Amino acid sequence: MELQVWQPVICLVKGNIIGATFQYFDTEDQGGLKIVLTDIKGTMVEVIYDKHSPIVGDCVWTFRYANEIARSDLNKFIDRADHSKLTDPAAHHFYKALQSDYIAWYDQLPWLGSEDAPHVEHHIYMYNDGVFEVISDYEPRFIVKKQGDGS
Repeated sequence: MELQVWQPVICLVKGNIIGATFQYFDTEDQGGLKIVLTDIKGTMVEVIYDKHSPIVGDCVWTFRYANEIARSDLNKFIDRADHSKLTDPAAHHFYKALQSDYIAWYDQLPWLGSEDAPHVEHHIYMYNDGVFEVISDYEPRFIVKKQGDGS
């Protein structure tokens, strides 16, 4: 596996994501997955997967969470990642996994896999206490809410 640095937003303080929530909803009229990350300054970023994938018939292929100790195996990949392309080195960033073991696991299931959608991606959202991972065939929306702006 190889990690590619991904910085779709530059408003979160690097290494200081102190709060996180994860919500999956699947109702008759709407569905989606929302991850909310909050930094030490109170800035919140909502990561929203709410497009219907025509490939799997849902908003994401799969998702998981683990605490930061359980996913300490990612550290060797983080150390090897090219961080020189960050837009803002002082801002928090995420990763996309190339040659993903998570996608390889998904491909073992008796259903559609990455051969059916070569553009499918493994997104990794790390914060101080854990790691959220999502497999999706599109990039999510990001909504920034700064403390005190009324958003």
